[in-house]
Amino acid sequence: MAHEAGDIVFEIGLQIITITAGEDISKGDVVTLVDGMIADVTAGETGPFGVAIADIANGEEGEVAIAPSTVYLTAGTGGFTAFTHVMPSETATEEGTVVDVATPTFDEVVGVALETAAATAVGKVRLGYF
Repeated sequence: MAHEAGDIVFEIGLQIITITAGEDISKGDVVTLVDGMIADVTAGETGPFGVAIADIANGEEGEVAIAPSTVYLTAGTGGFTAFTHVMPSETATEEGTVVDVATPTFDEVVGVALETAAATAVGKVRLGYF
């Protein structure tokens, strides 16, 4: 079975919140949690982060996985490597995707990759700074 971004890897440790979207959000997008709303992550954004587990229309409430959940995420340009920290892609056209971060700071880390994923591929990521 092929997985897509936003799919839950396993239920153990799953944390889900219901929150209002500040724009249209697609399942699997990495989002930033700001002022009681969510928005797609863009270059330079800092956390806290979550991942939409379903499409959410602007102004509507939807479910978002937060740390310590493990979900599938889409890799941005350059992909990501197993057992490295990942952060939001800094490429403007890759909202909602993640890439490796060489020297992580707490506020930019989305999670830790549990497997390697090439650009535009989907891979497992444990949310949070570990």
